[in-house]
Amino acid sequence: MAGIAAGVVCTMLLLAYRPHPSLYFSRSTGALGGTSSILSIQGKLQKQEDVYEAMVQSRHALIRKYGPTPEKLEAFPKVGSWAKYMLWDFFPASYNCPYETERVGVLGDGGKWVCGLSRLVDKPNCVVYSAGISTESSFEAELVKRTKCEVFGFDFSVQKFGPEVENYGSIRQRTHFYPYGISGEDKHEAHPPMWTLQTLMREHGHTFIDILKVDIEGSEFDTLTSMIKYFKERGRPLPFGQLQLEIHADKITFAQFLKWWEDLEEAGLRPFWTEPNLLYTNWFRNAPSYTEYSFLNVGGNHDIIRD
Repeated sequence: MAGIAAGVVCTMLLLAYRPHPSLYFSRSTGALGGTSSILSIQGKLQKQEDVYEAMVQSRHALIRKYGPTPEKLEAFPKVGSWAKYMLWDFFPASYNCPYETERVGVLGDGGKWVCGLSRLVDKPNCVVYSAGISTESSFEAELVKRTKCEVFGFDFSVQKFGPEVENYGSIRQRTHFYPYGISGEDKHEAHPPMWTLQTLMREHGHTFIDILKVDIEGSEFDTLTSMIKYFKERGRPLPFGQLQLEIHADKITFAQFLKWWEDLEEAGLRPFWTEPNLLYTNWFRNAPSYTEYSFLNVGGNHDIIRD
């Protein structure tokens, strides 16, 4: 009887965790119907959706193996634990950029991986938002050098861009700095003043951001949740082409992170690159809880997902 009871409990736990409902964007399969091995961009994206969906199913299987529910999992199990996983194992960057992928900015801390920058080189009215500047601006400087983009920077902890921008007038003239914090709520009279991304866009008259970089020391969770909610309620896709994001997962549970990540996926974000912040791990001899991700927005219609 004890064995039967244990089996029933196990079955109930497995059923309690229901995988996230289907969230994949249906695209025209016309490019897939022929015999040619050369696919259109839309055809490539459809193929990638199939690959990504298979990866999500593998994630659910891994959760069941070690959980069996998300609430039973630790993000970073302690040394000596029987659980041979960490948070990032469940969230691989398994989507492919349909164009070239390249590093923009310095190697190491500060540079970011970007999808299809060649598509933006001559684009008029190109807009870049960079939330979290600190003192290193090689990413922003290289974007200005190689494109016609205007770069808008936001950071309450410094008063200007780093020397890579400030020391060169030809670069600086296409950048705009604001000493604001980026948050999930608008608190413009606070110290420091806090702005949501959607309000900043409205304030500057922008309807679309080609490249959005976010490195805001843990505030990314509330900030992106607020933005997704805002545009979802209005039946509109997220208003940016790609997202370069540093995630700070040292103060979040596995279940909380999973819910947040699935919200990103449902909104159309697909990770095409990832790398751990090994500088942080080396300095503090801590769990690798800071990690860089680059996401392509497959919702809406923009230059990186068009032929």
